[in-house]
Amino acid sequence: MAYKVVFVGAQAHEQTPQIAVYSLDSPGRITGKIATVTNGQLDLSRAQSSVIALGPDVANPSKLKSEGLITLRLADQLPLWNQTGEIQIPSLWWRGWLGFTVCLSGTAQRCNPFLDLAGLRSIALGLQTITFPERCEPLCNAVVEVWEYTTCCWPFIIVDVPLLIDNLAAFLAANPIMFPVPPPPVPGPLDVNRVKNVDVALGAGKVSNTFVPSTTLAVHLATLRSLSAQDAVTYIEAHPILWPFWCTGSSAMLGETAVNPDGSFSFCYHFFPFFRFNCRTSYFYKVKQLVSGVLTYVYDGSAANQYFSADEIANLYTQTGLTCFQPPALGKDYVALQAIGSTNTWELNSHWNGSSGSPNFIDLTQVGDTNMATPLDTDAGLELGGGAPWATTLALLLNYDAALQTASPSPYYYRLSIVQSDSNGNPLSGASPVPLLTPIAWSYFDTSTTPISIGSQSLGPVTVNGNQGLYQIPYYGGSNPNWLGLQFHQYLDTTALANNLPGGPGVGNGRFLLVLEVFDASGNRLVPENAKSPLATDTKGTFTYLRLLDSTTTAYVPYNSLTHILWVDNRPVVAAIEYFMNSSGVQTCQYYQGDTTTPFYVGFQAYHAVMCDAAPSPRPSNSFMSDFDLWWQEGLGGTSGTLASGDDTNWSQSGTCTVSVGSAVSTASLAGSTPPPFNVPIVTFGQMLGSETTCSFAITLQVNPKHTNGSSTIWAYEASAVAALALSDAPPPPPCAPLLQETK
Repeated sequence: MAYKVVFVGAQAHEQTPQIAVYSLDSPGRITGKIATVTNGQLDLSRAQSSVIALGPDVANPSKLKSEGLITLRLADQLPLWNQTGEIQIPSLWWRGWLGFTVCLSGTAQRCNPFLDLAGLRSIALGLQTITFPERCEPLCNAVVEVWEYTTCCWPFIIVDVPLLIDNLAAFLAANPIMFPVPPPPVPGPLDVNRVKNVDVALGAGKVSNTFVPSTTLAVHLATLRSLSAQDAVTYIEAHPILWPFWCTGSSAMLGETAVNPDGSFSFCYHFFPFFRFNCRTSYFYKVKQLVSGVLTYVYDGSAANQYFSADEIANLYTQTGLTCFQPPALGKDYVALQAIGSTNTWELNSHWNGSSGSPNFIDLTQVGDTNMATPLDTDAGLELGGGAPWATTLALLLNYDAALQTASPSPYYYRLSIVQSDSNGNPLSGASPVPLLTPIAWSYFDTSTTPISIGSQSLGPVTVNGNQGLYQIPYYGGSNPNWLGLQFHQYLDTTALANNLPGGPGVGNGRFLLVLEVFDASGNRLVPENAKSPLATDTKGTFTYLRLLDSTTTAYVPYNSLTHILWVDNRPVVAAIEYFMNSSGVQTCQYYQGDTTTPFYVGFQAYHAVMCDAAPSPRPSNSFMSDFDLWWQEGLGGTSGTLASGDDTNWSQSGTCTVSVGSAVSTASLAGSTPPPFNVPIVTFGQMLGSETTCSFAITLQVNPKHTNGSSTIWAYEASAVAALALSDAPPPPPCAPLLQETK
């Protein structure tokens, strides 16, 4: 049967809530929605439960609180409802069901104010301050749980102030590591009781890395002790962080929200104001982060005793967690190659000609769509200042203005292509840029599910309007997915790059041009509004290509694409120990006899082959070897020392090329059987043997590479060699006299 719903006390044109009837189980928990009010009528024909509840119509009934509902026994109410045909709802209830929206916001950051227990103890004793937020960075790939904390207790009055102060003081005394006292302006003698409390807390393990130790409670305590009792009452009422020291409360999770790339977060929920006498609501937060595919807690606001009112910005600080690089804003309507791995492109030497300077800052390194000014073999294309070649797989990160997604025309796709460079910085004769076709999918927080889950969206590659290798631009903000951090726009496998120079260094080695283009949603190539020579098939956009010159300066690239030059080399360095002492006497069992003054020599090779590449292959000014060390170790725990060491200058080389041999320069081939000894620092048998007269030795050569993928050195390209020998500075025994033949 359907009944008319009457909102008692409702005035003409006054807003009334949408309501529903819910079924309850025996403990009074909501088990489902029976019906909603339709055209002012509520149909209860489907009601099978003996006890029902009337309340606001919400999508998720589990979020309703039972104390805010009208709970009724059908057997008691049906006779009256059948007689009147109406269900009357008192104004005290239905006006509370109108509800309103509460929005909370804050930031989540990882801070590193200290590293060990000694630092924690020093801070707790007041010997040093907590140095943050200067050393804090936004958390990424994180989800914030929003919790409501409700305290319902007697009215707080003046006589309760001493009790709250005592409770707070006792809590701080028991937890001085997590909630230290600020250091005094003028250092004085240490408080004996504080030292004892700190050491007891450390011994009990009262340390947490899920939040940064906070002096806030200690400051509140000092403030309360300085106030009059009446002012203290007002102060306590205004600070939710103090309410748990007044009386206990209850907590419930309201929902989850994702942390934005800049570390900010916000959460709004529909709140039904069920007014209860002397109840107060505050909020705390928990942060969990995606670590190895698992959401792991890195911040706990309840453990941190950090409670906030609805209008407070909750700044959450943790000592653990993952931070992500956030590309900086470079101006307006721009597209740029921001980084390779964790290396920003302004750290590259691919802008050797600089810019025209103020006021236009036009890039002078790129001189055509895919053409560069003539590179300098000494540095052009070498990265990180020390001449490190790119190797293995490179992760490429773009940077673009999010406002471009609403531009007209709007860049919708991007494409990255690669082509080998000649010695003049142009594509090799007959070669054209080849699109990179690595499948790219980006992950995001799916906030439409409860709890928040991880979704994935393919960016490409796709072919649109005949253009291969297009990828959708994953814009941030607006209705776009909440993308996770530490995701890249393309990956370049440098080991597969073909080198087509005759007699060149082979696959995976050489100088290449990386080309960036953008397209609209229909697959038409967009070119900057200041492009010098657009093709007839191009469409002019409202954006500009930027080259990063340093951490704060960029230059406009007035061409149809943005090009960078990369020097790639996947050849490992070489370490070889060729001989000891001299070119003769090379043997499997290396044993050498001398006296204490006999010098010891090692013939070795430490090099990278790029220094011997033949023209037209480029040759850098210094080797792609970073450095080398050659040292000896006597037996187990005996003498040790360095025989030779060097930086990025080759020492020896199989084949014929100009190399350094000690302090001399030789162009002789070292591939023969009698290479010359090296002019290493002279070490004698006596220095190596120490107190021994005869002993075995290990000779180790370690050669380190410069190769990088932008995030780390490629240690797989290092090399080492170990050889063993024995030395003796004992005089040889005298020859034995011949035995006389016995005569008969």
